[in-house]
Amino acid sequence: MAPPPPPQMDPEFKKRTEDLIVQTLELYRAAEASPRVAEVWGCKSTGDFMCGFFVGEIIGSALNAFQAFHGREPTAEEHLEIVGMVEAHAGEIRGFFSRI
Repeated sequence: MAPPPPPQMDPEFKKRTEDLIVQTLELYRAAEASPRVAEVWGCKSTGDFMCGFFVGEIIGSALNAFQAFHGREPTAEEHLEIVGMVEAHAGEIRGFFSRI
């Protein structure tokens, strides 16, 4: 007997995650990066560092929200779906952080 299919990610959670991505990028647009980023973190590109920081923050926030919303850890497939939701905004995210 085949194992049951993984649960579908709740549409409301997907909408909230999409909103989180868009709203957080808007917050970053309104703020400025610390002028000490390169010095403190030893990075050569402030934009690349901030882009990676942003993506990590969004994925981490979405995973925490998933746990709170669903009351469980995401499956590997659900984790990748969350990552894919962020990756769907890659052009917009890269475009913004390339100007820093």
